[in-house]
Amino acid sequence: MRSSNVRPFPATGDTAHLLPLLINTPFEGILAVDADGIIQFVNDFFTDLLQQERSLLLGVHISKVLPDCRLADTLVRGYSEWGDLLTIQGKEVYTSRFPLKENGVLVGAMLKTVFPDMVVGRSIAEHMMFLGGDVHPIPPTRTLFTCMSIVGETESMLYVKKLARRASRTSSTLLITGESGTGKEIIAQAVHTRSVRRDAPFISVNCGAIPRELIESELFGYESGAFTGAKRGGSPGKFELANGGTILLDEIGDMPMDMQVKLLRVLQEKEVWRVGGSTPIKLDVRVMASTNRDLLQMVREGSFRQDLYYRLNILSIHMPPLRERLDDLPDLIQSLLCRINQRIGSKASGVTPESMEIARRYSWPGNVRELENVLEQAVNWSNDSVIDFRRIPNRFWEERPSAHEARQGDGPVILQQELCRKEQELLERTLQEAGGNRSEAARILGISRSALYRRLEKYKI
Repeated sequence: MRSSNVRPFPATGDTAHLLPLLINTPFEGILAVDADGIIQFVNDFFTDLLQQERSLLLGVHISKVLPDCRLADTLVRGYSEWGDLLTIQGKEVYTSRFPLKENGVLVGAMLKTVFPDMVVGRSIAEHMMFLGGDVHPIPPTRTLFTCMSIVGETESMLYVKKLARRASRTSSTLLITGESGTGKEIIAQAVHTRSVRRDAPFISVNCGAIPRELIESELFGYESGAFTGAKRGGSPGKFELANGGTILLDEIGDMPMDMQVKLLRVLQEKEVWRVGGSTPIKLDVRVMASTNRDLLQMVREGSFRQDLYYRLNILSIHMPPLRERLDDLPDLIQSLLCRINQRIGSKASGVTPESMEIARRYSWPGNVRELENVLEQAVNWSNDSVIDFRRIPNRFWEERPSAHEARQGDGPVILQQELCRKEQELLERTLQEAGGNRSEAARILGISRSALYRRLEKYKI
């Protein structure tokens, strides 16, 4: 028997008065802005989270309320993004953003929370895992980059963004090339998060950092008892962990020839055999690869398989070095400072004009990675919110050629060749002293075994 304080649900089509009840759910935050970024709607979830009265939020520009929510990007770009981690009043929430269009015309944008908070989000993911689903919980400390994370408006970077958006529409293999530190993994993550596989795992593997004798079991997994020290019950490889999603094979040029053959078979057959296994495991994995080496030249030299090269190079994106896109420096510096502020709790807002001039004249051999390193150094040495490179004890811009010198003449090339020759001689001499024992050679040099293996592979020692 129905209680007297319960009314029947209205008939279909007669629910307009229930709209406030439907959108003021305690489990989902909803906030909308118009085309100018002015807040036009906010539900109770967000007013509670922001600890603000609705009347104080409506009519205010979103940048004054949630400066990190990136709704302004949605208004500019006009497409949806999922999976941003946003911190509001000390609480972490995952959000989605999407444009609001009327008759094809952009009229605003909406921000929604995916979970009430990350405690609930992780609990849901763990519960689904317990039920036996194929859901992989969101890593609590890692948010993947999106296409909005690709900073730069120079012609070369606009082309990179265009290629990344196109690559996200398919599951074909993608080869990303470019010098070290240019942001190749950012591109890979951005393509993944924009693709239909965005909710599935993204697994990155550095092929040059895994010892030769372990790379097969790392990539393909192993069965119990496959080798001495094998874990009881076996272990899945990186390809299995990425099933349904994307795997990035970073530094693919460092992969040994014997493993290249096995990788080619995985790409062709779409299945893996664990080490010591007797049955294949079917895969649905998108493969991306990245390298700072010239794979085509390696094919000519016989150090990289031609058939694997063409299998990987169905789609390709080349990341330009920073010295060729210096006009992007202001945007890059702001973006990197935001990342540094979040990481170390600083409040840097920009760099001095003198620092910007230094940045424009420097060649940045380490590319964006080196720029981020320099900015973090400057933040730590500066007492002001506007940081000054000249406060850094080591005057890096005086130790390396300028951007102009890097583009002119052969001096830097000759220097690099001489450094490589000296390094090769040191490796060969140390190996000889160690009697060919690579572990001992790594100990003498003070580097890890994987670092030694990479150098030996580089010089074909």
